[in-house]
Amino acid sequence: MGASLLLAACGSGSDGDNSSKDIGATDTSEATDASVAEESTSTVAEETTTTEAPTTTVAESTTTVAEVATIDGPADGVLFTEASGLYSMLIGPGWTDGGSAFPDGIQGWFTGNETPSFAENVNIVTNTVPSSTPLDLAITASIEQLGQTFTGFALIDSGVVPGTNHPELGFLEYTAEQQGSTIRFVQTFGLWDDTLVVFTGSTDAEGGEAAVDALLPYALTIAPPVG
Repeated sequence: MGASLLLAACGSGSDGDNSSKDIGATDTSEATDASVAEESTSTVAEETTTTEAPTTTVAESTTTVAEVATIDGPADGVLFTEASGLYSMLIGPGWTDGGSAFPDGIQGWFTGNETPSFAENVNIVTNTVPSSTPLDLAITASIEQLGQTFTGFALIDSGVVPGTNHPELGFLEYTAEQQGSTIRFVQTFGLWDDTLVVFTGSTDAEGGEAAVDALLPYALTIAPPVG
């Protein structure tokens, strides 16, 4: 697999200034890439030359983009479609765009739920991965990498689950230590059109299962772009 699940989390104080919030661990891609890369191959369009004239014709690659007609999910959800059309999803009505608080290339929001030590947040990462890659392979590789990367990593649940708008999504729930706090994560990821779309919700572990339950309905809405 050309990329892996990326984990991003935001630690903050309680001053409400999201622009100054620090981002915790943001990249678990390199090691997981290595563990999965052998399982997949990519196909590059080859150059072909005609025999009738001294001209070269380059074979054009085409991509069929999967689309969904509508996005189902929480009644208060707000439709969000990624600018280049990689995915659509529903976000919470009170979420605010994290902007520069997140690393370049990562779309993120603060949900508005904060504790003195942490600001709950959601981020989406996309990577190019062959659509033929099994979700269970991605799950296994990600669990292994998370365990090697994060202090206090503890897996709560994992598996392949039905999405609200896509037949199958990978699912992970776990805790880990970040910046002196125990953070609880919920992650879903879908794979279509050779694009891996990863939703990561990060919440203070003090919120427990209830905090994850509040994020999960949105996590399950990730899907190919609305047509």
